[in-house]
Amino acid sequence: MIRRLHVPLVEPDDVKPHLAKPEEHWRAGYSAQELAYAWSGAKNDFPIAVRAVLKTAPEYAQAELIDGFFEREVELGSSGRNSQTDLMVIAALGDELGVIAVEGKVEESFAELVADWNNTPGKQSRLERLCETLGLDAAHVGSTRYQLLHRTASAIYEAKRYRCHHALMLVHSFSPSHTWFKDFAAFSRAMGLPLQEPNLCSSGKTCEGVNLRLAWVSDTPRALGELQTVPE
Repeated sequence: MIRRLHVPLVEPDDVKPHLAKPEEHWRAGYSAQELAYAWSGAKNDFPIAVRAVLKTAPEYAQAELIDGFFEREVELGSSGRNSQTDLMVIAALGDELGVIAVEGKVEESFAELVADWNNTPGKQSRLERLCETLGLDAAHVGSTRYQLLHRTASAIYEAKRYRCHHALMLVHSFSPSHTWFKDFAAFSRAMGLPLQEPNLCSSGKTCEGVNLRLAWVSDTPRALGELQTVPE
């Protein structure tokens, strides 16, 4: 059961209690902290780097931030844990709404490859459900990072729950070397939404009645000297 009432986040540190592993994840140079400070510092708007990328897709060019939910849990329609999106944004797109699922990254990976993760019948069932939503063949996604599948599907499921027809899965990266962009680019190609370089929105694809796009935002971390390598 997902909690539908939310405690307001006044300061960036208010995110910490909602993390899956607060003491491990809330550290300088790690994505949870970078993301919280970047978005809270934008003062109820999109961070400058995010706004620039949104302008590369016509429906998001004048997007207005309506609500944002850090550590948003989304049911995936199958047994197992919910997906916990770093930041789920509800945006006004003219006279429509859109959902933007934001995944923060510094040097962290997108978790296991599907081939390594998929080791039980329950996981196979979940994989088939996610691939059905995304228009992928479950037999050909073994080299895809599992996190990319469920985070992208989460954007679609939340868009459907809000009765809107636009969803964007956006990676907000604070890695100076664009770490893990190659994995994301490979996923975008598998989705038929190829991104050859960062700081762009992809073309659109209809998934369960929702127009889906992918995007990668490269931003500057608050303190380059504090960056730490996170093991895969």
